[in-house]
Amino acid sequence: MTRPSASLKFPYLDGLRGIAALIVVAYHAFLFTGYQGEAAQAMSIWYHVIGYGYTGVAVFIVLSGYVLMLPIARTDDLRLRGGIWGFLKRRGRRILPPYYAALAFSLALIRVVPVMQSTRGTAWDSKLPITWDSIVAHIFLVHDSSPAWILKINGPMWSVAIEWQIYFAMALVLLPLWRRVPPGWLVGTLLLVTLTPAIYGVGASAHPWFLGLFAAGMWAAQLTLTGTSTRRYGLAALALLALTPVAASAASTLGIARDGMAETLAGLSVATGLIWIGRREISGRPTYAAKFLQSRPLVFLGLISYSLYLFHSPLLALLNLLTLPLGLPVITHYIVLTFLGIPVALAVASGMFWLVERHFLNTRQREATVELRSVSMPSEC
Repeated sequence: MTRPSASLKFPYLDGLRGIAALIVVAYHAFLFTGYQGEAAQAMSIWYHVIGYGYTGVAVFIVLSGYVLMLPIARTDDLRLRGGIWGFLKRRGRRILPPYYAALAFSLALIRVVPVMQSTRGTAWDSKLPITWDSIVAHIFLVHDSSPAWILKINGPMWSVAIEWQIYFAMALVLLPLWRRVPPGWLVGTLLLVTLTPAIYGVGASAHPWFLGLFAAGMWAAQLTLTGTSTRRYGLAALALLALTPVAASAASTLGIARDGMAETLAGLSVATGLIWIGRREISGRPTYAAKFLQSRPLVFLGLISYSLYLFHSPLLALLNLLTLPLGLPVITHYIVLTFLGIPVALAVASGMFWLVERHFLNTRQREATVELRSVSMPSEC
């Protein structure tokens, strides 16, 4: 079978990443509204919808495995370009500078804004107190290893630590096994081993099932490039998506952790959907979903999505703390955080993208950035 060209591009992946980031931010705007749990109590119906926003992080993990595996799947020996050390250097250069910029920003904001330095019964309380051990844990990206550190300073950073560790697992464990074990067996085993203890509360805070979802993204990339059938994957993606709230509700009824079930099904839905969209793209029959996701606004949103993810949490928390004394009704307070806080977060993320992140983009993202800038500039007459 002839493999697709090594220059194959899927610009819709940026749009999907952007939507996932925006879903997470919208979910956090709800969580940060008013005092802890106040929004969920006042808007219980809406909570059952927006409450699944946390699954957006699982989408990031699947996308990461998918994107990183695409160039590897095009090779005959499934080897990393430049070896393990070259791969880790590229990954470190891509994610660490924006991460450390956001860590410094968060610590500085807490240091200079008194209202952010003490607990007040809001969702921000879980980020405090700031201790030297939590700072050091964040610097070395091991804060996910302890419940005492995982949510401190800037909550969403826990997933960056997990993804950083998964990069080592990919290079040192997953790919060597990939060459020896059928990928389906490997993905299934990883999900079973990591998810089963977690749904009973053992190690759930570290989201160990993300390793299986990352591997699912890798497998989806390989299947995208090596098959022709498309329809069944599209149907499977829809079925898994529909099962996500059902499984989460069943888990809650049974008294087991629902996050793992919901994130796993949502992640697998995205993985199978990527196979469907990718195969259609390769065959020259792009889907409407791909056309929508690769629109310029969504591609730009995808390009700044990492900065948006890194910087939004303390900004939303600050807006909530500053508006608490106004005594706004909960719904009004939520509207303020959503329609003022999210645009502010987008503006800051855009600024930090141009200031910091754009200097550390990969080749595909640099090309996409250049294309967007060339389109936004008027042509000379």
